[in-house]
Amino acid sequence: MDHRHAHRRKTVSTVPTVTSRGHHGTVVHDAEERGDPIVAARGAVLRSRRGCLGRGYQRTSRAVGNIGLKVKGQATLRDATTGATLVYDANDLVMYEPSGFFIATALATTLQARGRCPGMDEDETCEDASACVVGTFSPSGRMTGQCVATALKDEDGKVVKRCEVEGWCPGEPEKDEVTVLENVGNFTVFTRISVEFPGIPDEDGEGNMLWTNLNGTKPTLGWNLWTINDLLESGGMSVKEVARKGWDGRVDVEFDCNLDRGIDACAPKTPYTLKQVMHPNTLSEGFNIRWISGQNVGEPSAQAGVVYSNETANGPGKDVRLLVKGYGPRIRFEVTGVGRKFDWLTLSTTVGAGVAFLGIASLVVNAVMMYCSGPKSKQYESWLFAEFHDTPYGSTEEAT
Repeated sequence: MDHRHAHRRKTVSTVPTVTSRGHHGTVVHDAEERGDPIVAARGAVLRSRRGCLGRGYQRTSRAVGNIGLKVKGQATLRDATTGATLVYDANDLVMYEPSGFFIATALATTLQARGRCPGMDEDETCEDASACVVGTFSPSGRMTGQCVATALKDEDGKVVKRCEVEGWCPGEPEKDEVTVLENVGNFTVFTRISVEFPGIPDEDGEGNMLWTNLNGTKPTLGWNLWTINDLLESGGMSVKEVARKGWDGRVDVEFDCNLDRGIDACAPKTPYTLKQVMHPNTLSEGFNIRWISGQNVGEPSAQAGVVYSNETANGPGKDVRLLVKGYGPRIRFEVTGVGRKFDWLTLSTTVGAGVAFLGIASLVVNAVMMYCSGPKSKQYESWLFAEFHDTPYGSTEEAT
């Protein structure tokens, strides 16, 4: 049967051979030349793989960054007792940590001195001295063995008694009396970001590619300068919402740089987005930090049940401190993302993987058709290994 015009060939590649019948001809082992739909599907899979590989000619490096921060601003707080307005700056309200900071938006203060006083924790409640073991440590200090009256009353109007302790007196109240600071939202945050892409050489070939947000520029809002309001709003929050309880969040500085275009074309995605770190259902809601202030703290006033010590390590006098509990947002910055650049080794690996995938796909398709297609298996085998014989009039096909 003459099949000279039955099939369209994309390429012509003949391999001389001798058949079992002694004829000289060519054997075609690739059914793709015959317009096989199975092979067409296999080709589609291969093309899909190429699409998934995407930038298979570029080496990928994870962005590794170093972030320096500087917070500036002025805020005011109105003292609830005296009515005086006090001015606070960043040195009063900001606590730094690696790649992050905490800024107080509200304060609760307790002026304390060393001495003896009733414990402030409910676990220190007592009816008599038997519940107060001398020398035992409690949440407020070390017990003296005395059960003393406090200024508190229970639901029945009865005076509450607590174990007396040695320590800083008076203790922190069970419920904080919080005062919100004004103008904290306008504090500015300057970010100094340096990012390295390990394994991707710079233009001189002397080190890794480096990126920085300085680039000789001045502090610029929206680029390397942000306000607290900006950062919180990017996470759907406001200073008013977090002021009294605090909040814990993270800013992802995300890179996706095509370094073939040069380091000047590389930049993080902006505006930044602040994400909440702590789940709202966690045991400790919000965020707060305690610290000691020693600025003109004065002396604590006399209180019922409180006896202040008049001896210090340096002689007569009082050891006094102002315990500050600050509520506010804790914000951390984290560099994420990748940089990509052309690499011959990556390209050759991608091409090799594609060729190997083609061979595996061919093997799997042929095995399925030859051994899992029932009555059609024999037909497929004959069709796959059909022989073409050269004649003066063209090529003819003969089934084996």
